[in-house]
Amino acid sequence: MAAASPLLWLLLAAAAAAAAGSRSFLCQRRCGGVNIPYPFGMGDKSCFRQGFEIECRNKGSTGDVPVLVAKTNMTIRVLDLSVAPPEARVLLPVAWQCFDPAGNITGGYYGDVNFNQHGVYRISNTRNELYVLGCNTLVYAKGVKIQGGRFEYAYYAGCVSAVNDTNDPQDGACAGLGCCHVEIPPGLTDTTMSMWSDNGIWSHANQSFCPCDYAFIVEQSNYTFRASHLLQSSKNRPLEKDSTMPLVLDWAIRGNTSISCAQAAATKHVDEYACRSSHSSCINATNGPGYFCNCTKGYEGNPYVVDGCQNIDECARPHEFPCHGECEDNDGSYDCKCPPGYQSDGDAKEKPCNPKLPKLTNSAKLIIGITVGTSVLLFIILGTGVCYMLKRIEQKAKQRQLEAIEKKNGSERLKNVKTLLLFTKEELDQITNNNSVPLGKGGFGEIHKGTLSDKTEVAVKASNQVTKATLDEFVQEVEIQSRMMHRNILKLLGCCLRVDVPLLVYEYAAKGSLQDILHGKSSDQQREPLTLRSRFDIAIGSAQGLAYMHSYTENGIQHADVKPGNILLDGGLVPKISDFGLSKVFKAGKDYTINVVGCLAYMDPVYKDTGRLTPKSDVYSFGIVLLELISRKPVGNGESNLVKQFKRVFEQDNTGKVLFDRDIAAEEDIPILDEIAILALKCLKKKVEDRPDMVSVASALVMLKVSWEEKSLRFSSTSGNCGLFEGAPPRCDSPGKSDSVSENASL
Repeated sequence: MAAASPLLWLLLAAAAAAAAGSRSFLCQRRCGGVNIPYPFGMGDKSCFRQGFEIECRNKGSTGDVPVLVAKTNMTIRVLDLSVAPPEARVLLPVAWQCFDPAGNITGGYYGDVNFNQHGVYRISNTRNELYVLGCNTLVYAKGVKIQGGRFEYAYYAGCVSAVNDTNDPQDGACAGLGCCHVEIPPGLTDTTMSMWSDNGIWSHANQSFCPCDYAFIVEQSNYTFRASHLLQSSKNRPLEKDSTMPLVLDWAIRGNTSISCAQAAATKHVDEYACRSSHSSCINATNGPGYFCNCTKGYEGNPYVVDGCQNIDECARPHEFPCHGECEDNDGSYDCKCPPGYQSDGDAKEKPCNPKLPKLTNSAKLIIGITVGTSVLLFIILGTGVCYMLKRIEQKAKQRQLEAIEKKNGSERLKNVKTLLLFTKEELDQITNNNSVPLGKGGFGEIHKGTLSDKTEVAVKASNQVTKATLDEFVQEVEIQSRMMHRNILKLLGCCLRVDVPLLVYEYAAKGSLQDILHGKSSDQQREPLTLRSRFDIAIGSAQGLAYMHSYTENGIQHADVKPGNILLDGGLVPKISDFGLSKVFKAGKDYTINVVGCLAYMDPVYKDTGRLTPKSDVYSFGIVLLELISRKPVGNGESNLVKQFKRVFEQDNTGKVLFDRDIAAEEDIPILDEIAILALKCLKKKVEDRPDMVSVASALVMLKVSWEEKSLRFSSTSGNCGLFEGAPPRCDSPGKSDSVSENASL
């Protein structure tokens, strides 16, 4: 066989590189000013991964435009594509429906766009929000179809917008008068909206000033409401942005065999594994199943292509990678050393280099000794100088002692936590006005109220004393709390490590603990009234905080001590999950932890029997909290145990009516309280696998609240009206179509 020509070898090599996802001259990587990084691509199938195809369309005078290739007749324009973070910014259409003066629907579009047939995308719940515009309007989105549950879908998110007078809506205000907006849950795979069109309760008759409803998911801070938007007619629908809104899609590598890092690593289909660079790592997706890839520390680029992660030249970026001496780049990191004749009191990356003192000869030492001796004699005579020197020596010794204490308390590890403020003891004394306002006692000392310079109220709490044996646990607790960024998790703002017992600075929870609210701090204290709405909100917020810990952080976290005493409430009764002293990061490849001791009254009996603490153990504990919320009875023990009481009455009477708190047990609310109790008893199932997860518990509570709030609007399922059916979430059949999301919603 004749030897292959150099050109043939070049073509073969290029084809092989393209097949491996490498950036090759054979693949177009730019369209209309937008970079198209692999796994996205255009043209030949070797240029992109399945589900990530982009088409570059020529729009004549407007030039080339990148669009998602999808099973739809609509053009889904791509604004930006990113591999780190894994995001795609796109334009998606606005949903709308319009009415004539009699309130009859004249037309509508409900936002269903089948852009996700391969399931790689989720609508980012952290980067977007849902807006609804109208004058007598209820709209909601839903996603993740489920089987056998109480509701048809796992997620519902929506709001009500109503207007009594044309002067009600105000520019820039979106709080229910002509406009409302809400956060969206994770897991949404499309933008289909359910829009009420009932001619009775949600009638648009005699509202010619407001003929249309609009709904859309949009990137945060990318839409500002204007009252004039309500005046659009069906001929000039919707709004002024050409019927589309920008939103952010999360994407991940998903498939039948590779939906997590562990599964991807275990699969025999090596070619399916997406992290191709030798300096890349796999990270489990937090919005739906799947995984994505990142370059490891010290490298940047595209982890999805061979050799895509390249070494960072840290020395060329002094603002990001400081060096007070001579910088030398190396593979994956950099060295920083003081030049000859200089030295640093620590790492030259953090501390400046100062000149070294020269080595002295014996004669010089003798001269210096005589001089110093004379100087000391003079200082002794002068007196004042000696006091000053002793004071300086004392200050330096104290400084060294404080630095040693700080280091003992984990400062070397915690200084790299960017979200954590480090306070000095003097600063905390000023913040707390020398501990003048005590809030109570924690496990290791008093808690005091303070105020930061920006008027933020805080609580300063003593932690436990740190030893060599407990250092890792303390650092892990602080690291866990510092990365908890959720409305329903108590925020750790900072700490003081230059004290024997570290002090932790938290956001202030004005109402104290749920334990105190429900049962009072003392037996003779009058309990604060709690409406059913407030209890719903406390339950939902607490569940969402725990669901965030379990499912939406980079590594799932078990709280391990869920109880009313660890649920704090701010001035508006917004719940805040607190006290992470027993919290554990899930072990890789495992879903349980061992050797944790929480409150026995709330402890999962499975843990008592086996020593295996799982996320479902938090679910068990939360089930008890739910029962306390609706009964306002303490958990108790023995035969008076609250769990046993509820199980007994439901077995006998199929209702928990006799145990419900009288303050909320109005006859018309008994059915919804029973539903809450039934949900709590599901959380308390003996078998771990029979318990729901926290995400499902939070969703169920939201739906129960919606059902309760709308109970006066429910209609018979046979009436033919669009309304709320008994025992189900809000539904609405749009004209000519069923109330369902597009086929990809079940992904």
